[in-house]
Amino acid sequence: MDRIGIYIFYALIFTTVVLLVEGLYLFMRYSAPAEKAANERMKLIEKTNDDTIGLTLIKARNKRGNDNGIAAKIDSLLWAANMKIPAGTFFVLIAACILLAFLLLTVFSGLPVLGAIPMALFLGSALPYLFVKRRASKRQKQFSEQLIPAIDLVSRGLQAGHPAAVALEIVSKEMPDPVGTEFGLAIDEINYGLDRNVAMSNIAKRFPSPDLKFFVSSLEIQRETGGNLVEVLNNLTNVMRARRAMVKKIQAMSAEGRFTALIVGLLPFAVAAIISLLNPTYYPEHFDNPTFYIAMAVPFGLYIIGMYWIYKMINIRI
Repeated sequence: MDRIGIYIFYALIFTTVVLLVEGLYLFMRYSAPAEKAANERMKLIEKTNDDTIGLTLIKARNKRGNDNGIAAKIDSLLWAANMKIPAGTFFVLIAACILLAFLLLTVFSGLPVLGAIPMALFLGSALPYLFVKRRASKRQKQFSEQLIPAIDLVSRGLQAGHPAAVALEIVSKEMPDPVGTEFGLAIDEINYGLDRNVAMSNIAKRFPSPDLKFFVSSLEIQRETGGNLVEVLNNLTNVMRARRAMVKKIQAMSAEGRFTALIVGLLPFAVAAIISLLNPTYYPEHFDNPTFYIAMAVPFGLYIIGMYWIYKMINIRI
């Protein structure tokens, strides 16, 4: 009886835990709002109850600098990467990374100061920039993939009898980030008094895309000359889908070349790491020889040139 009672006790504990987890899941599911914000701008509007919150974001970005210069380009890159820091803060982070790389190279690897300075400058500046560039490229790719459904949504809104401004506002409320947020910022600019063409062109500056430029041109041509905008947008999305299919096909055909570039690019660093593990004094014993840095700089320069040409061969633009 004691053993059966223990089994019953364990079964009751198991059942209690399952029911508790199920109850918590149902409570969290049905206590949540029925409608959730589709994108970041709508979340800010719900949080602040301010329909013009997008203007605050745009003004904060415009205060960072002019349209020209390195700082403005870095600001655009940070905006595309959805990083809420100005260019000045990013430069401070790069300086901190350079200092950290210099300390690591001099303290742990034993490199002399003259050899550690150029490597620290390269690593400390390249790694943060590549990180931000990768995030920006990822969001720009998401923007391009979401643009076709967004244009379809505008087309359906026009077919339902809505004007173009209302159809664009539907996109800003229904589409996720980054398309929904960017279209919402454009709607805020339009409501503030900016011309629609300028507001939509500002999106193209933040997210350079030839498809978006075609879409903006279609809106403006229809506004000036008239015509069936729905048919124009449907033809535009068909062309965009055909281009996207062609891009996927080219990526599949160039997969072997891209994989070869990955292997060739990582092989020198892998060999250097293996040599350092097998013989830790192989490189440090030559640090005092000035010709060592020349002998390492020349292959590295040739490596950069070779990787650049491999990139040009496998990066086919349509």
